Amino acid sequence: IMKKALDLGRRRTEYERGGVPLGSIERLQLNLLDSAVLSKIRERFGGKLRCGFVAGAACPVEVIDFMDDIGIPVCEGYGLTETSPIIAMNVPERRRPGSCGTPLTGVSVVIMGEDGHPALHGEEGEVCCFGPNVMRGYYRRPDATAEVITLAPDGKSRLFHTGDLGCQDEEGWLRITGRLKDQYKLENGKYVCPGPVEEAICASRFISQAVLAGSNRPHSVALVVPEWVAVRAHLDLDESIPEEELVNDERVQNLLEGEILSHCARLKKFERPKDWAVVAPFTAANDMLTPSKGSIRRHIVIRTYQSQIENLYGDKNAKLEPPKGEEEAA
Repeated sequence: IMKKALDLGRRRTEYERGGVPLGSIERLQLNLLDSAVLSKIRERFGGKLRCGFVAGAACPVEVIDFMDDIGIPVCEGYGLTETSPIIAMNVPERRRPGSCGTPLTGVSVVIMGEDGHPALHGEEGEVCCFGPNVMRGYYRRPDATAEVITLAPDGKSRLFHTGDLGCQDEEGWLRITGRLKDQYKLENGKYVCPGPVEEAICASRFISQAVLAGSNRPHSVALVVPEWVAVRAHLDLDESIPEEELVNDERVQNLLEGEILSHCARLKKFERPKDWAVVAPFTAANDMLTPSKGSIRRHIVIRTYQSQIENLYGDKNAKLEPPKGEEEAA
């Protein structure tokens, strides 16, 4: 019953996004199941929630879809403290999952390319903006202010540089793709933003964490942490076999290899990792996660597993190395 209710909720959501409308029988079924099932879920959110707004870290599309399906539309927004604090947002009547919306009235977004000039629609670059929402400056920090505020393309406005990477289409929809400081360049001159690639890899239910590396290298490689509970259950592996031994199991290797390839298939060819290695979980205890937000400390992960990364570029059997224990990794 739950699956049927969510399926019909998905059909309704797709219709609201411009898809095919529900038939009369489906509408009747949805009304009945909404009363019997979906309304009970909405009650867990207080019963009076009409819509939700999220910002900060990107909200997974799957979460937004689920909330839509139960009848609580979720709107993503984007901004910084320096922009008071909103630049763009979705609104209930006009939304696009995966995008952080369109700029607020009076706010202009400019995607600056590597050459320091505005990028074309759809091209990735640094997200910048100008408008009444931009701060006057950092208090008594003219040097810091000068680093993030420059002259806008119109020749008179103050352009704020967010430090985020993103792109904007012809209709103004803005999508954030990563952080400028995390971006690295391959030997061929192509720039890779690791965030979206890592998110694609971790979309697999068999992989819980991933970090991409490849600065000044011919291609990228990935350090992955398997979701061992799911891997064991899927492959029906003996619980007594330690993870260090499972790393060498051909079935595990084939499963992870297939998951990485399939989940990265939609990425640009130069963005996909050509090799990978299994490592120990990134935790606050081994200093690879920030204690407060649980964000991965990429530089520490890469520094800790530098030897594994080196092997991936020279020894194709590097992925067969058992992961380090947390104490050793720290």
